[in-house]
Amino acid sequence: MAEVLSQKQIDELLGSLQSGHVDFKEIEEQTAGPKVKEYDFMSPKKFTKEQLKLLDNVFDSVSRMFSLQLAGMLRSACQMEILQVEEEEFREFNNALGDSILVAIIGMNSEENRIDDKPVLVEMSRQISFSIMDRLLGGNGMGYEIERDYTDIELSLLEYVFKQLLPLMDNAWGNYMEIHHTLDMIETNSRLMQLVQPDEAVAIIAIEVTIENLKGNINVCLPASSLEEVFRVFNSKYVKLPKKEDPSVEQQRKFGIMHTLKNSPLTISAMLGKTEISLKDLLNLQAGDIIPLNTRVDQDSIVLEVEGLPWFTGVIGTKQKKYAVKINKSLQ
Repeated sequence: MAEVLSQKQIDELLGSLQSGHVDFKEIEEQTAGPKVKEYDFMSPKKFTKEQLKLLDNVFDSVSRMFSLQLAGMLRSACQMEILQVEEEEFREFNNALGDSILVAIIGMNSEENRIDDKPVLVEMSRQISFSIMDRLLGGNGMGYEIERDYTDIELSLLEYVFKQLLPLMDNAWGNYMEIHHTLDMIETNSRLMQLVQPDEAVAIIAIEVTIENLKGNINVCLPASSLEEVFRVFNSKYVKLPKKEDPSVEQQRKFGIMHTLKNSPLTISAMLGKTEISLKDLLNLQAGDIIPLNTRVDQDSIVLEVEGLPWFTGVIGTKQKKYAVKINKSLQ
């Protein structure tokens, strides 16, 4: 979150500049404070830090391999670096695109993990795409400042480039699970991308591409619906289960707990029966009234409750001139 100077601090800074005495350390101490990150409770985050870290690792491997692939294809130096991995709504990603774009719609498939053609969007900036085509056709890659739509021949060349990316994505995901990628189509109009709901959360991986002296971006958009099954499979395979302790140690631990609990006082209640009455009947009760219970006269056993939980059944009687209950069955 960017720091904003107050008007007083701005005036003091301007005055210091005019006098030629600026204490940057003092200004930094004045502006330093707890950094607060805004959080929208109406749109909670879909991805955890661990999941975004997983995507960072996967596409870091993809970018390194794709840079080598492009360097061999173009016969020139090529470098790729991940700038950021963040979560946002799809409408924010779509609104940032121009009217004329280059987006490859790639399908994620895995019969074993029941992942069926989940969409992944890969957007390539115009300067990078035109520079790649120029170099593939024998040029020097300098004619990238072009403001027009792509021709069919250019789209065929770019389709070839995107197809080189598919096995690299397969290989990067192969370290975690078996996923196969297919190139479904190439879209050049942002208005026609209706595969993802506008308010759906997406993970955006921004990759900076450097070809000689030219820089541009490749942005990968992964909708939450495409990643649900991926993360489910990943968690089931790679989340560490609690370590199973030695049976003797576990038995000793249980014995210690029970030894500590042995002196705890417990309340035992003998339930002769229950009934329900209305509030009106309760208010009209008089001395001598009889309340029938839900137990029969010929029923031998009653229920003994321990701290409100039914624990035993027994038979009521007397012992040493006091009422008593003889336990005949355990309910636990």
